Amino acid sequence: MAQLPFKNGDRILFQGDSITDCGWRDPAKVNTLGSGYVAMIRGLLSTRYPEVKVEIINRGVSGDRTEELLARWKEDCLDLKPDWLSIKIGVNDVWRKRTEHLGGQAFIAQDEYEANYRSLLEQAKAAGIARFVLVSPTPIDDDPQTDLNQLVAAYDGVVRELARRYDAIYVPAREKLWQAIASAPGLRWTAEGCHPTTPGHAVIAAAWLEAVCGA
Repeated sequence: MAQLPFKNGDRILFQGDSITDCGWRDPAKVNTLGSGYVAMIRGLLSTRYPEVKVEIINRGVSGDRTEELLARWKEDCLDLKPDWLSIKIGVNDVWRKRTEHLGGQAFIAQDEYEANYRSLLEQAKAAGIARFVLVSPTPIDDDPQTDLNQLVAAYDGVVRELARRYDAIYVPAREKLWQAIASAPGLRWTAEGCHPTTPGHAVIAAAWLEAVCGA
């Protein structure tokens, strides 16, 4: 990593759905960051820069769409007063298009997704959170041409544009995962096309560190 943008004492909050969650709330686990890309980022920062003392918090919740994120935003974001806010959300907003006929959560259309995401950022900005990292939503199926993966690509475009508008760091996690899949198709990068395996989480962690820290 060329140069860390953090300073000692900075609090970095990670928000999102199951891909961020990764069991961080499991009382049987010692690691309160879960077993995914958030924990990997913590480990790499600690190993390479032990002198930089930052606090990393995981508040991802499995199954969340932007709507659920908005509902818990005060308690799980604003009240925590992070210096840095990293958001990875959108997979469930899209996924529900396939499952909403079964009942439960509804599909979040692209315009509503953008409005919800913008509200998250506006509230965070008004609360004094200065630095945003927006991570693209990642694939849903193994085939990039499925209807849902095409929708994810469109939602990724929303995230990229919001990053531009809010002077945020954009992390192209979806693009990096497809590159990894293409380069080593025999390796299982996701469990079922959506949830990353350990190598898949490593791709997201590496993409985050590259975008934020120049690694």
